[in-house]
Amino acid sequence: MTKKKFYVKALLVVAFALLITTFYLATPVSAAARGAWAPNTAYGVNDTVTYSGSTYTCLQAHTSLVGWEPSNVPALWSKGGGGSTPTPTPPPASNGVTFYADINYGGKAVTLGVGNYTLSQLNANEIPNDWMSSLKVPSGWTVEVYQNDNFGGTKWTYTASSSWVGDSVNDKMSSVKIYTGSPNTSVTKPSEVPSNIWTYTMNVDNKFGKGGDFALLLCAVIKKESSFGAGLPGSPSAGDGLMQVEPNTRNAYLSQFSSKFGRSYNHSSEQDQVCMGALILDEKITKFGNIYNGLLHYNGGDYWYPGATDSYGRPILANVYADVVYATYKSYGGKK
Repeated sequence: MTKKKFYVKALLVVAFALLITTFYLATPVSAAARGAWAPNTAYGVNDTVTYSGSTYTCLQAHTSLVGWEPSNVPALWSKGGGGSTPTPTPPPASNGVTFYADINYGGKAVTLGVGNYTLSQLNANEIPNDWMSSLKVPSGWTVEVYQNDNFGGTKWTYTASSSWVGDSVNDKMSSVKIYTGSPNTSVTKPSEVPSNIWTYTMNVDNKFGKGGDFALLLCAVIKKESSFGAGLPGSPSAGDGLMQVEPNTRNAYLSQFSSKFGRSYNHSSEQDQVCMGALILDEKITKFGNIYNGLLHYNGGDYWYPGATDSYGRPILANVYADVVYATYKSYGGKK
């Protein structure tokens, strides 16, 4: 074969190879279920893969690389399966409850509108599990934060913004219900009660299933014990914060606290201070038959009686205490 013929034949082979390559590159590949996502793999538009238990649809043809996992590159993958055109993720709500990754409304923020959100729905809205540290709640809205997925576990209710949800709630949100209106139409927040105190007491009320009335009673106790927290500096008592539970009493209830609330008691948490006081008060009400008698023995102890004195011979005026707290509770709309 002459050198000229050889070159002509070689050029024809190269041209044919280029034609075939161009044809295959230009021809779209039919969308397919490609199984588990893998790096260094060519994916076409509308191909579907599975990754971390979810299905993703390819938005742009590409060859995958380590670091380009579907959950990391929303420009390449849309969460959800199949179809000729992937369904776009709805934009975040512009009016609703805003959840923040950090305290004082800092870090990443995501706004959700009215609705019930399981963990998978929170994830779809770019809220990871166990993530929230503060939230802003519009006036008239209610947020129910649940410890577990599918609205299980401990529930914390918010009707006002909170710049710090506290240790007991921080990074524990796994599902959420958001709606407008009061969490319980039978009770309303007394005007003098601060929003954070109302949130603490409603959280406890929900845990005990009291329908709001217990929250009113707890607010009355907190007003008497600590003036809603304003009277704590310089308190002569070594009791805990908002409800002034004495150390010996508190220590006696630590195991009951853990059993009821599923966590160890945090001395510095205002929410836990209310939880501890509520646990003791509820026991006294049950043991002594009614709210008034429960207040008598919450203040005076199990063995209090009219005319009882302390170790210094001073009268224990549990009846005066009960009169004041019970009157406040009734003025708030207490029903018992």
